[in-house]
Amino acid sequence: MNRIESFVIASALAVGVPLLLLTLGWLCLIALWILEGEIGELPGSAVVTVLVMIVFVGTAIDIWCLRRWTQGFYQANMPLMIFLFLICSLASIALFMGVPIGNLALGILAGLYTGRRYYHGGRGPEAFAGASRRVGLFTGAVVAAVALPVGLLALVAGEEYIAKSIVESLGFTYSNTAGVGLVVALCVLLMLIQYLLARSAAILAYRGWKKTPPELEAKAPRQIL
Repeated sequence: MNRIESFVIASALAVGVPLLLLTLGWLCLIALWILEGEIGELPGSAVVTVLVMIVFVGTAIDIWCLRRWTQGFYQANMPLMIFLFLICSLASIALFMGVPIGNLALGILAGLYTGRRYYHGGRGPEAFAGASRRVGLFTGAVVAAVALPVGLLALVAGEEYIAKSIVESLGFTYSNTAGVGLVVALCVLLMLIQYLLARSAAILAYRGWKKTPPELEAKAPRQIL
């Protein structure tokens, strides 16, 4: 891993860790605000204090762990990375008010990470091909899984006029079944788009400017002219 890549990873972690903690804390505060009638009013000063403390905690974690995390970034525990991806996916769909833009970006990042992980691990093209398909399918399934309940909830919450206009523009008569079918079809389309984005990102990150990782080039037999 060269210095530029290390700098990019370190910068992303330095910003990402406090930002992730801040987002999760903010979502928790929103949940408390929704439950204000049950637990009483939440003081504004307490909200600011909690958010500032979260930022300090995230910064402290960066200072303590950033160097070690950067060096072992591509050897990270895979179940842990999957868990973090799921947490970020849930936080993203909530942060963007049900619009899966952030989830598509997360899928691209997952593809880039997979490609670089296999590149630096010196894994062969066959092993990488299977991994790129898996990351595409996984991220696609996740984005569809988080978008489906949002779409169905929109139909129940009175936003069915959007689905109705789309269905009728296609020449069909709108009904509840047609609305649900449209949501499911859009989620399948979203899954396909995410699959293509994640897998393309993985392939680009794996190949870089060369078709074969340097570790494998060193092992390959040289032609004698």
